[in-house]
Amino acid sequence: MLRKLNRIFQDYMREKRLKVGRYIWDRKRNKEKIKIGNFIEKNNIKKILFMRYDGKIGDMVINTLMFREIKKKYPYIKIGVVTEEGAKAIIKNNSNIDKIYDYKKNIKKLALKIANEKYDLLIDFSEMLRVNQMMLINLCKARFNMGLNREEWKLFDISIKSGIDFKWTDHITERYSAYLKKLGFKENEIDKKYDIYIEETEKYKEFFKEIKEKKVVVLNPYGASKHKSFTLETLNKIINHLKTKDMGVILIYFGDKYKELNKLKIINENVYIPENIETIQDSIYLIKRSDLVITPDTSIVHIASALNKANISVYPPKGGKYEVDHLVWAPKTKETKIIFCKDKISQYDEIDINTFDFEEMKKVIGENNEKNTI
Repeated sequence: MLRKLNRIFQDYMREKRLKVGRYIWDRKRNKEKIKIGNFIEKNNIKKILFMRYDGKIGDMVINTLMFREIKKKYPYIKIGVVTEEGAKAIIKNNSNIDKIYDYKKNIKKLALKIANEKYDLLIDFSEMLRVNQMMLINLCKARFNMGLNREEWKLFDISIKSGIDFKWTDHITERYSAYLKKLGFKENEIDKKYDIYIEETEKYKEFFKEIKEKKVVVLNPYGASKHKSFTLETLNKIINHLKTKDMGVILIYFGDKYKELNKLKIINENVYIPENIETIQDSIYLIKRSDLVITPDTSIVHIASALNKANISVYPPKGGKYEVDHLVWAPKTKETKIIFCKDKISQYDEIDINTFDFEEMKKVIGENNEKNTI
């Protein structure tokens, strides 16, 4: 009951803060009239700023298709990206990006820096804008602002309309393609594959020499929360099955999770855990060297897709809260399989990703093995 009351209170306060924030920041001086036709060409767009301040790694991976397609058609356009540290590692070696801005707490200082760069177009992807984000967009002073379902906003000049420009059940690449079409691209001009720029390294040279199995599986235990992460018990079941298939297992992690996972290495001779995974680039390199990826987290799904790796992903039942996760965030690799966990018992419970059908996973692993795709 306390959890329910707290959630109701937080939702109430959030709504109040957003209304006040919009009252202050939903305005734009010196609005330009948009010239009809190819937006980029008719409106002399030479600098574009992408707002990816959510720091979501998977979203940034998908965004790479937009950076590439814009640069491919208009190589003179300068592209800037606002992002947080985690997602920054995805794009820091991307040759299609000219400048990266760190999204930090000092919004006004960041906005002043961006405003001085005089961007022609700012593109925001948020479904819901927080007050800090409204303020940042306002203070960046781009000539034009583009956003999602912003028809009623004064701050925005161009709106991508759900249900018209794309459907909520469409794969996320269709939504991002809708932004490109609004800029003047045609459907047949858009390549929807992702880009991953990998840092070549000698860091794991000795590590890979230790692996004695012929095939390697990257197993990612962690999702966005503990309820969307594999438990040690689940990991051990998967590892033991892979052992019967003569597959080595690389466990990837973040932060201080090495000690937690090392318990599995002690009891399983087919488990390998690098001691020094520091950034997502390290995980990307390990995935590149693997034959199969198993994960409950969509960011790793998108990385595996970008690298064209066979993968097994475990998703919430019926597509999650809005029943579209398995459609919108589906893997793009041909050799892939989505497995759903069981639904929560009551509305106040959390979905537990570990309740997936393990026999189904074993079957998929076997099928992939027979096809020699892993």
